[in-house]
Amino acid sequence: MEDTQEVQLSTGAKLGLIFTNPKRVFESLKTKPDWLIPTLIIVILSVASAYFLRDVTMEMQKERILASENIPEEQKEAILQQFEQGGSMQMILGMVGAVVFVFASFALVAGLFMFTGNVILGGQSNFKTMLAVYAWGFMASVPEAIIKIPLILAKNSIHVYTSLAILFDTSESETVMFKIANAVDIFALWRVALWAIGFSIVYKFTEGKSYAVIGAWYVIWIAVSIALSSIFQGFM
Repeated sequence: MEDTQEVQLSTGAKLGLIFTNPKRVFESLKTKPDWLIPTLIIVILSVASAYFLRDVTMEMQKERILASENIPEEQKEAILQQFEQGGSMQMILGMVGAVVFVFASFALVAGLFMFTGNVILGGQSNFKTMLAVYAWGFMASVPEAIIKIPLILAKNSIHVYTSLAILFDTSESETVMFKIANAVDIFALWRVALWAIGFSIVYKFTEGKSYAVIGAWYVIWIAVSIALSSIFQGFM
């Protein structure tokens, strides 16, 4: 009984401890896997980012269209006019898309984590608990946004990095090496570490095994993202 009481934490306590003592937060998720509050925080963060960075993002998209060799010049003008006319609608769609993406991606990755832990590694947990682990691990995105959004607005450029991408020139941002370097990001690795800790605690696996599993999925995600980006880039 004493151990159970020890891991019972309020949501407010978890919001602080996820940054200072994440093991206590993940221990508490075994008895109370609450996922909604951190998910809503990320939703609000995503919507706020889409709103505040809308002008910078639109300028970046315009620059890519103008620089594209795959779009005929006459079509570029028509596309840019559509951008100008549909600015408000694009902003709304962007914010709605951010909400849908957060819930859908959280559910997908939680399911992937559960499949890995239950089916591949023979552990035992449930979807709600893995959703909570993923949501609370994603809270590392809060300080990331607090740092990056003001810097992006100050520079009027999306080229703000907390990764090995700072070793490259921004003109190389579409290259594979740049994208790999950008994946070695302080906040991304922080999220991976939090998910590994949560995975280890929930499934009672060793931390080494959990870091290897979550790290492997992160590497796979990087490879898939770069491949899709390269395919999309071929059409622009």
